[in-house]
Amino acid sequence: MKHVIEVEKVWKVYRLGKVDYPALRGITLRVPKGAFLVILGPSGSGKSTLLHLMGALDTPTKGTVRVNGKNIAHMNDVERAKIRRDSIGFVFQQFFLIPRLTALENVEVPMIAKGVPSRKRKERAKELLKMVGLEGKENKRPHELSGGEQQRVAIARALANDPEIILADEPTGNLDSVTSEVIMNMMLELNKDMGKTVVVVTHNPEQVKYAHAVVRIRDGRVERVEEGGRKPFFDLDEIAPGKAITSKSLS
Repeated sequence: MKHVIEVEKVWKVYRLGKVDYPALRGITLRVPKGAFLVILGPSGSGKSTLLHLMGALDTPTKGTVRVNGKNIAHMNDVERAKIRRDSIGFVFQQFFLIPRLTALENVEVPMIAKGVPSRKRKERAKELLKMVGLEGKENKRPHELSGGEQQRVAIARALANDPEIILADEPTGNLDSVTSEVIMNMMLELNKDMGKTVVVVTHNPEQVKYAHAVVRIRDGRVERVEEGGRKPFFDLDEIAPGKAITSKSLS
């Protein structure tokens, strides 16, 4: 089984004044290609720190993080930016849309970084906005869109360069329950219909139903790995060796 992301014995330690604060404490985690994983944990558990490392937004204090077999700690800033641009799409709780740009222009941004010609950028952005149900709103700016619509723009932007991996950090955190379900169903479609590997970080246990597997973390460590709402096509123990909990062992 190919693992698109491999986190091996990773520590992330932050210096706060004269005190070292370990946000991650020796985590090992592997993400199979084509999987939908939910990383579930309370605030302060280290789940967002873990996602940032998996997405090459940061580097570990100790241990190894590989994306498609490449160790991000061995990369310079330009190389890490390239792997983010080409292989990973990000969806965040705060949307991070550029206020002065239209929805269409926001979706174009990652393609500009890749050097895609203007005409192809616009065509691709229109297709993606149509796919997420925003046809006719291409020229709206973020303040003219609802929170759910802004998150759909963010999903379209994440898909702009056709990445293999989608990483989402509390993607429904600012949304009501109905809109949250719409967004999570989009994540499900990206995984089922488009073959994207999806990792969602959340504190919301209701999102477990979308996943093949759930990784529960607390205090910077993996507590256990469980089946999600969808039957996994991989051995749970390969996600975090020794941490798998099956329904039999829970009974």
